[in-house]
Amino acid sequence: MANPIKRLLGKLTGLLLKAFRLDLLTKEETVVYLNNFQIDNNSQTRIVLPDVPNQSGGDRLIFNRTDAITHPAFVWQFDDTTAQTTQLPYGGIQTNGKILCTDFQTYHLVKNFLGSNKRTVVTYDTLLAPWSHFSDGIIFGGYYDFVMLVAAKLCRMKEALLPEVFAEAVVSYPFFQTAYEQELLALIGIAPNHVFDSRTYDVRFKQCILGNSGHWFYPHPADIRALKKQVEKQIRVPPSVKSRIYVSRAGRRRVINEASLVELLKKYDFTIIEDKPRSVAEQVAIYKNASFILGPHGASFTNIIWCEPGTHLVELFAPAMIVDHFRYLSRIMNMTYSAYHHVLTVSNRKKALEEDIFISIPDLERSLDELLGKSQAEEADL
Repeated sequence: MANPIKRLLGKLTGLLLKAFRLDLLTKEETVVYLNNFQIDNNSQTRIVLPDVPNQSGGDRLIFNRTDAITHPAFVWQFDDTTAQTTQLPYGGIQTNGKILCTDFQTYHLVKNFLGSNKRTVVTYDTLLAPWSHFSDGIIFGGYYDFVMLVAAKLCRMKEALLPEVFAEAVVSYPFFQTAYEQELLALIGIAPNHVFDSRTYDVRFKQCILGNSGHWFYPHPADIRALKKQVEKQIRVPPSVKSRIYVSRAGRRRVINEASLVELLKKYDFTIIEDKPRSVAEQVAIYKNASFILGPHGASFTNIIWCEPGTHLVELFAPAMIVDHFRYLSRIMNMTYSAYHHVLTVSNRKKALEEDIFISIPDLERSLDELLGKSQAEEADL
């Protein structure tokens, strides 16, 4: 979203908050406000991410050494019954004239006040409120966002609560409207009749369980471990021969010379994973049984959290869209990580997020000879 639009929405938000006599807290102010209600806290962590050479050749680096600093991961049990506390349509909590900020930007608050307030009222003892943003599919709303910022946070909450409290609690937030959303909630242990879309339902409660979202690229390792544990308790993947996989993309950030790339990968016995809807169980099985993963940067690589230690991920980038959250996840999961980008820009899309990718087949062939040779030597040493 362009900065002028953000500024305009920010001004409009300020006017509306003033009109409704509400105080919008910052994330820092929210942490202070909820301090007495804290029931769990995974402290800030520092993880060193080493240099990553560009597999296109030469001495160029795609990533320099980085200190990945996570945010503390809190869980709060908010039960201030003396205050007027409600959940807003976008999922956030308003209490005693204050709006809490547990996640990211705040300009979307305008939608709470300009939309319809006609929501169905339901009442439960305990509400889990894991997310406070509309999922617009642009800024928020993708697979990575749901897995890392909603599902993993719910697992953090589950580990902080007594089992009987979690079992009886309901979850309310603005739905992402996806199949994987419902599958993951069920795998975490949340019954379908205990999940409400906060835009449609006004859940009244005695206590509310809240958690913060930390660094977008660097989710807390404890959250990732909690999610992995919860899901893998439910999905048992039979052992099989480990495979090399290429993960294709059909939409934005696709490889424009993919036919030539696939022909090359046949030489190395890669299985081609087409870009189509799959169940969470299918995705877990694909990634858990992979020994070597190659593909363009995309949300599918969120699934590397199911990989076994030592699995090798090679991420393909366009020159204008190089981000390191899967480099970080690879480190957390004790995987090997490599990356590639060619200097050629291949499309005129306005957004770097959508840029397609060109692969130099000779360059990648040299790289695969080296990387796969190393992988086979490492496997032989085990």
